[in-house]
Amino acid sequence: MLPARYETIILYSRNDAFGDGLIRIPALRAARTAFPDSFIVYGTTGSSTLEHVLNRHVDHLVDAINVRTPLMQLVASHRKGKGRLAVVDFRISGRWLLQTWGSLLGRGIAYEANFPAFALSWRPGQKSEARPERNAWRYHRLIERLAGKRLPFDHRLEPTPAARAAARSLGDGKHAPLIVIAAHGDGGKRMTADQVVAISDSMIADGANLLYVKTPGDGPDMAELAQRAPKLQLVDSGTVEGVNVSDVLLALGEFADLYIGAEGGTAHLMAAVMTPMVIVSGGASMARWRPLSNCVDVIESRHASPTGLVANVPAPIIIEAAQRMLATRHRDHPHLLDHAADLSAQLSPNKDLKHAI
Repeated sequence: MLPARYETIILYSRNDAFGDGLIRIPALRAARTAFPDSFIVYGTTGSSTLEHVLNRHVDHLVDAINVRTPLMQLVASHRKGKGRLAVVDFRISGRWLLQTWGSLLGRGIAYEANFPAFALSWRPGQKSEARPERNAWRYHRLIERLAGKRLPFDHRLEPTPAARAAARSLGDGKHAPLIVIAAHGDGGKRMTADQVVAISDSMIADGANLLYVKTPGDGPDMAELAQRAPKLQLVDSGTVEGVNVSDVLLALGEFADLYIGAEGGTAHLMAAVMTPMVIVSGGASMARWRPLSNCVDVIESRHASPTGLVANVPAPIIIEAAQRMLATRHRDHPHLLDHAADLSAQLSPNKDLKHAI
């Protein structure tokens, strides 16, 4: 077996919220593919969801995760012997990147930084190139530059068998489109009970099967939703014993016809199983943060609401987008129903979970 080009590779970011961790996974996969024999360290200045919530998706890709550890401390601890060391810096602050570049200059350490035009790792004879707009592709491109070749980009995640079993139970076997909705979130990335009730009442009246999943963060009171929307099926993290709510969402997303929610970590999670979705963006750049799904309808709150807030986007606008998405999927994929029926049969041999559009 050929020796690794680098004995140790340090992948470094500032802080990983749920969505941040998800979109870094393709780069970690690419690094392990390109450097199977290197010791790969993932480090952060702050905390990281890759250390706990998302760890099962990355623990086979990296050899160590060091959170709340300064980058130069990691460099010092792995700068031993004659083995070559590389640093891939996912951070975005130009000041931090320039400082790190200066600190590593002349030390024989390969440095790839998330800097405009990748200017800090320019080499003689190498053409300048623009960074991709999408953050996930930027991180992935840094790994490709270090490897000197193109690499597979894979953002898909796999639910656990237990999560799939829970999803089968929650699917309820209704002959109707399955729509998953989530409104909990942090800051401006959450919707209101009024929005959820209006959406569920309208879509259920049209024949859909709606399932609300409570995710981490603030949001509508579950007791209020149960009272105001009795036909809306409610699921929270305590409902499915022994199964992580993120895994349940992944499993549901595999055969859901649509996901509705605010832009954020849950949308990125559902995109990891290619769930069609309608999302309400509170101002994030969709060029950089658009979910990595092949079918996404984005409602910009700054255009749809007089206040520019996700919570103030009128429910009819969201409902119209959802109806348009379902109709478009039916038009563009005439055999989608048969595929959904086949998938449902695979997921649940004892239940007919096909979802008509």
